[in-house]
Amino acid sequence: MRITLPLLCLGILFSYFPSFVSAQDLCGKADGAFSISPSEGCAPLIVKITNQLSNSIDVSYNFDYRGQANPGYSGDLPSYQYNVPGTFTILQKAFLSGGTIAYKCNKATVFETRVIGAQYSSCGGGKIVMTLIDNAILKAYDQVEIKWGDKETTTWTKGGSLTFEHNYTSVATPPTVSITGLYAGGKACDKGRVNSLPITFERPQLNEIQTSAVEMRSDGTVRLTYKGVAGIPTNIQYSTDGTSFTTSGTRSSGGTQPYDIKGLNKDQVYKVRLSSEDLCAGSTETLPITTMTLSGNTADGANSLKWNQYGDASQFEGYDLLRDGTIIKSFTAIGETSYTDEDVECGTFVEYQVVAKLKDATSTSAPVGIKVETGSAKPIGGGSVSVLDKNSVAIKAKVPGAGPNTSFELSIERAEAGSTLFKKIITLYNQSDYIDNNAKTSELSYCYRMSYENSCGQKVPVSEPICTILLNKNLTTLNWTGASPIMGGFDEYNVVQTGSAGASQDIPVQKNTSYTVKLNSQSDLEYNFLIKAVSQDGDFESLSNIINYRRSAGVFVPDAFTPNGDGFNDILEAKSEQLQSFNISVMNRWGVVVFHSDDIAKGWDGTVEGTSAPVGYYYYKMTFVDDINQTVEKSGTFMLLR
Repeated sequence: MRITLPLLCLGILFSYFPSFVSAQDLCGKADGAFSISPSEGCAPLIVKITNQLSNSIDVSYNFDYRGQANPGYSGDLPSYQYNVPGTFTILQKAFLSGGTIAYKCNKATVFETRVIGAQYSSCGGGKIVMTLIDNAILKAYDQVEIKWGDKETTTWTKGGSLTFEHNYTSVATPPTVSITGLYAGGKACDKGRVNSLPITFERPQLNEIQTSAVEMRSDGTVRLTYKGVAGIPTNIQYSTDGTSFTTSGTRSSGGTQPYDIKGLNKDQVYKVRLSSEDLCAGSTETLPITTMTLSGNTADGANSLKWNQYGDASQFEGYDLLRDGTIIKSFTAIGETSYTDEDVECGTFVEYQVVAKLKDATSTSAPVGIKVETGSAKPIGGGSVSVLDKNSVAIKAKVPGAGPNTSFELSIERAEAGSTLFKKIITLYNQSDYIDNNAKTSELSYCYRMSYENSCGQKVPVSEPICTILLNKNLTTLNWTGASPIMGGFDEYNVVQTGSAGASQDIPVQKNTSYTVKLNSQSDLEYNFLIKAVSQDGDFESLSNIINYRRSAGVFVPDAFTPNGDGFNDILEAKSEQLQSFNISVMNRWGVVVFHSDDIAKGWDGTVEGTSAPVGYYYYKMTFVDDINQTVEKSGTFMLLR
């Protein structure tokens, strides 16, 4: 039994696996039958499987058979997808109706399509060095096509150098390099996927070296303000023709710093640039900046100015013309190169400069000084009066040609509104602003007029009066004076409403001189109001005094009064400021009405039909409509004393 039983078991095993053969025989047996389509192509490749056995009972496949003794199988799949490249053996295993097992092998070739890796470095300017990464992906292809993004193409062939140099003529727009693996010889796959590699021109240090300002000075010195990088040699260069540049000096210091190019002609146009050595020992230059020249003359009380057209339209953004350091005119067209300044006075000396505004810098001319010797005095160009507080008024005037080098006398006169009697309150020397601190701005409107004398002794007549805005309140209506507070007029008044919570609102009311307050139960409890007027050119503003307004204020009735004829507390008066309607009835202790009024300004004098009412307690009832349209009823008692 010990011998027979194992032999018997072994015989059973052999009979249970009648087709067991070595691994080498699975593909060698040709009794199976199936086809694949396609048999080769680009990854990912979908292979369609077609079983060609008519007597098969069960069919399964191994899609990557490598000679295993007992490979795993998938079911009878109609297709299979290969995602990676390689040559794969597909093994068919089929159980036939006769009880046997059939095998069959076919091969599928999948070509590499993954992107080819590459690295690059930039050494300044437009030069880059690129290296293809040598790995299995690269080795799978026959060639590599490199499109540099500037309409130039390089082709690498297997076995060639993996490093390439390329020079871009323009670095204004970063290009993208396309790298594609190619197959030769009519293979089922012609190319792989494209690797899009963005190129950044790595000039981190050289890009920082830039000029921010160029200024021509009166002595022919050109002052550059530029940013350097420590350790990077930078040449400061200039040219008269924009082609041949002369190096004035070399700096290697970092940070923002000035540099003076001396000995030049202030009336000559120059181009100035910085030239730095890049990381590949090449030269990188900044865009040249054109210096500005300015000339001028005076005639007939006006100054005529001319300057050169800026040399590079691609950098240009505009011109600013300055008079005594203040911009008087801006220009946006590169061809606008002249201006006549008529806002000058006889005897004044002014300095002009023109500034070319560029994308990343400015170019300023040397100053040109002009003294006006002729012309007549011009009228005051504008002015305003504005309430500052309960005692102060700010007076402003626009004196023609006023500036740091101008000499003039400005006289200011004042009168109370409605009066024709003006009195001089101040003469200012070379000043055009004044604060009158001797006013009662909540009680009166004040009118002012001005005149001046220029440094040639020419005088102008006094201006038309301009008057402060006086604001008053009558119940829920705001009223204000209508005399103009701004010389030359204005477009409209604005009611400025500021709540106790801090929110402010401008309410336009055209040229009206009254406004009814519009509030509701959601409004703030308290508001400040003032009136504002602004000149048509926006240069002058006038504000009125401030009025305080409490929403839905109640009615006050005293608890006693003494109608004894002493002139003090002789009338029982209800007091309130913001009612739309009102009525009150006074009754004696028996309920008889002894007084009635619909006018809050009309009180009870303590008489009944001309006879003094007796001393004692009386009752009152009142009804009123407040400023937010609420009807309120109120009652109480008071004492009549004598």
